[in-house]
Amino acid sequence: MLPYAPSNFPSLIGASMALQLVIANKNYSSWSMRPWVLMRALQIPFDEVMLKFDSAEWAERIGTLSPSKRVPALIDTTGEGTQAIWESVAIIEYLADRFPDAGVWPRERRARAHARCLVAEMHAGFSALRSNMPMNIRASFPGFGMAPGVQGNIARIETIWRETRREYAGGEPFLFGAFSAADAMYAPVVMRFATYQPALANDTLTYCEAVKAAPGVREWIAEALMETEFVAHDEPYA
Repeated sequence: MLPYAPSNFPSLIGASMALQLVIANKNYSSWSMRPWVLMRALQIPFDEVMLKFDSAEWAERIGTLSPSKRVPALIDTTGEGTQAIWESVAIIEYLADRFPDAGVWPRERRARAHARCLVAEMHAGFSALRSNMPMNIRASFPGFGMAPGVQGNIARIETIWRETRREYAGGEPFLFGAFSAADAMYAPVVMRFATYQPALANDTLTYCEAVKAAPGVREWIAEALMETEFVAHDEPYA
């Protein structure tokens, strides 16, 4: 049985890259941001397929591109056929397999295991922060979103960033020295901190500035700021 193949495969096969990454609005879609900035930072070439939330194109195409009807979805066309990978961490692991020398994960075994723990914790946790401080790069809502549980989430994030950089960064700006999957997974948290401006330690702010300046992240922010769509369910404080 072939892997899931998007029904619009003929239109994709004419694209300029073997990889297409299906994403939604850059202002709002934190899960889309993660693989996008990772691929840009590691110079993994891909074509972007943008489907805006609440648009006619989203309704028409998302089911043909992602079996979960969610973003992101990575579509890879090789000599073996076309395959869709439709979940952020699965995409990261697929990229690590597909491009083993790109630096998706740290090279050293202990660091790599630690990085996977950080990615898994981000994927499964911090629900209070994510619910009450939705990513909204264009906005500025200082002091908003501090619902029960959010401060605890922030404290935990600061702790793991601090401990990881102390142990593995080697004096470089990112969690494991070079930009990796772990930094990409936490990039939307950095965006949230910029929007809601909670009180943060100086070393946290230093790390946030490094992430915002990273190749890929800087490009994503610039393009998010150019978007004009208003998605009501991502704008609880508007």
